[in-house]
Amino acid sequence: MNKVTVDDLVRVGPDTLGGRYLRTFWTPVYRSEDLEAGTSTPIRILGEDFTLYRGDSGKAYIVAPRCAHRLTRLHTGQIHGDKIACLYHGWQYDGTGQCTFQPGEDERFTRNTKIAAYPTEEYLGLIWGYFGEGEAPPMRRLPDFERPGLLTTALPEYWPCNFFNRIDNAPDGMHVLFTHQESTKRDAKVVSQMSFDQLPAMQSVETGFGVETEIRFGAKASYFQFIMPFTNILSATVGRLEGPPEAPRAWRAEAHFRVPVDDDHFVSFGIVLIDLHGEEANAYLQIRNTERAKMSDSAGVADAYGQDVLAGQLRIADLDASLGTRYTFQVEDYVAMVGQSAIPDRKQERLGRADQGTALIRRVWMREMQALADGQPMKKWEIPAGLVDKTQPQPSFAKVRKSEEVVTQG
Repeated sequence: MNKVTVDDLVRVGPDTLGGRYLRTFWTPVYRSEDLEAGTSTPIRILGEDFTLYRGDSGKAYIVAPRCAHRLTRLHTGQIHGDKIACLYHGWQYDGTGQCTFQPGEDERFTRNTKIAAYPTEEYLGLIWGYFGEGEAPPMRRLPDFERPGLLTTALPEYWPCNFFNRIDNAPDGMHVLFTHQESTKRDAKVVSQMSFDQLPAMQSVETGFGVETEIRFGAKASYFQFIMPFTNILSATVGRLEGPPEAPRAWRAEAHFRVPVDDDHFVSFGIVLIDLHGEEANAYLQIRNTERAKMSDSAGVADAYGQDVLAGQLRIADLDASLGTRYTFQVEDYVAMVGQSAIPDRKQERLGRADQGTALIRRVWMREMQALADGQPMKKWEIPAGLVDKTQPQPSFAKVRKSEEVVTQG
């Protein structure tokens, strides 16, 4: 096998090295609350099409996109119990992909008809599938998000660029100072012109779960944990929650899953755990739902405004004041990441010291893909508890350290 290069990071189809690596992990595909019992929907994940449906029992299933008979799209059919029936001629399949009913055909023909089906689980408000070869491994847990409290799921964001555009941003604390100046101002904070001496100290290290990045202004540290292969966790903070000024203040932690739809698109699923309980939680949900009802969805806001900015028809500073901090923040990220192009030519990049986290994630990914290509053991990633609680800086992160292995072009 030839040496893995940075170009291999962005291809996610089943016959690509990156796609094979991604398929060794469970993958979130849909929000649980968006799939009602007795309904089905088409989904596209990792460059492939599938049918997702929820049986009348409430259990979710992922099967092939088409009926084996005349290749009609299965999601257009009906749900009968925990089976899905093709719209065209009524062939029915259960959650294992086994055909169980074929009008006008004999029983043996029915028994010998089967379509692909994939292990499916629901966890933390999301539906997950396993698309790799062989028996599915146990799903890794995120223990920090199993704590008591209010667990909510964000509206999915579908962006027209490769998922690595967003992964590269996971350890990039420097961009916050520049990309998010407008959204920060809208949160009644002051952003002043900074000299190099005022920039944060940053350090990224490989861990047992992925890559951890510390970003520190003086004695104050923030941590960004990237969990292989596509998840980043933000350390818990205490502050005002989404909504108007009367929205409560509370402890919250977030996890974001940057999942490839195909090479040119990705979807971001987000979960938020908030330290609210009982009536406090219900009151907050009413505020949040009222705020969300004012907009179609966050992805639509980012798409519409972000595309206008990229087309030169609008400036970020001129965004409608009613958009607020949260959605302005999303537009800023959209412009920065989608604006790189769907699949950037990373051989043309000039990475520096501030990009050490991005470079490290790429090296880790490339190393693991090389092991897969060579038939060698890959690292077993473990997710510990307490990631969101880390708030104190480590002595080894005292200052920005030069990295001689920043550039990963190859």
